[in-house]
Amino acid sequence: MYITYETAQWANDGQGDYVKYHHQLPKSVPDALPKPEFMPTKLVRISDIQVMDGSQVNEGYCALSYAWNQSGEIIQDGVTGKYKRIDEGKHKIIQEERDNSGKNTDNNQQEQREEKYVKFEGVIQQICQQFNIKYIWYDQICICQDDKEEKQREIRNMYRIFSNAYCTVALVPEFRYLSYDEDKSSISSLLYQKDMLQQHEWFKSLWTLEEAIQSRKLLFVGRNTHMWGGEDPLSSAIHWENQNQDFNVNTDQEVTP
Repeated sequence: MYITYETAQWANDGQGDYVKYHHQLPKSVPDALPKPEFMPTKLVRISDIQVMDGSQVNEGYCALSYAWNQSGEIIQDGVTGKYKRIDEGKHKIIQEERDNSGKNTDNNQQEQREEKYVKFEGVIQQICQQFNIKYIWYDQICICQDDKEEKQREIRNMYRIFSNAYCTVALVPEFRYLSYDEDKSSISSLLYQKDMLQQHEWFKSLWTLEEAIQSRKLLFVGRNTHMWGGEDPLSSAIHWENQNQDFNVNTDQEVTP
């Protein structure tokens, strides 16, 4: 499955209104993260998507939590029965630019949209750059999938990896914000639903649930909207719908053909 990410992000402006940010987001990761006592064996440097020895990184990091089947095509080997991921670079990034920087509350202004197709790590790089994340841990790159010994060792370290990360980015591409017109007035509203929450891929997995429990804080990132969880990450994950109970939702998952 391939996903879509939009660089123009809708978010709470701190005063209860959702506005559209094209450049500077209202809240991002601090520039200097203190280095925790525990560092993962490997980390991804976002600037060039290079795998680094965790012991050589002198600052804090973030972790990524995502549904594996949203990172590409999952194919089962007919002989071994094992599953493998194939990424043909069909993930879509929609870049939207304006002449003026900052937040947008006027939908009548001209916007320029460009689309590009990337592999999964390209989406992660884009997200991390927008949220000022310099180093991130995620399993596909930081664990050699063909090395059973390494996989077992890193699985045993999962709690330490997520609990020592500054935050965990929870990638939930089904979450999106839509605009609509009512009585000829342009009205923007965060479209979110609670009844079908468990149908979103991120909420189906026991792995992501465990990662949420282990995390200090959660940053939920959707297709074109995001929100920071509270101090209780699991509560934030389960009760996100209660914070937006007055909104509706679009549950369609876009898959790039």
